[in-house]
Amino acid sequence: MDAFLEGNDRRSHERFDSRAMVQYFLKQHSLRYMDCDLLDVSRSGMGVLLPGSEDVAEGMEVSLEITMPGSLEQQTVRGTIQWVQRGENIRAGIRFENLLAPEAMARLLAP
Repeated sequence: MDAFLEGNDRRSHERFDSRAMVQYFLKQHSLRYMDCDLLDVSRSGMGVLLPGSEDVAEGMEVSLEITMPGSLEQQTVRGTIQWVQRGENIRAGIRFENLLAPEAMARLLAP
């Protein structure tokens, strides 16, 4: 985890800030979709901030409902939690099952 914070990034795609709203659902764990804060996004994954009370671990499968900025359009993506950093809140890195299409990335980055 320290290597990640020091800039030894293993992502193959550039990260971007986004104003998209995101909800998460942990497979075989969640009862419903819950809100989380989007930290950054790339075509291959995203960083999110989860409630500190969430029981989350590396390797868990997750579904994400992403509401595109400035619209009601949603996209569902699946992924796997790759890393977790615990504190008052939980920072988690999620690798998408499939790369986001360039068109979806453009919509995510809209002002």
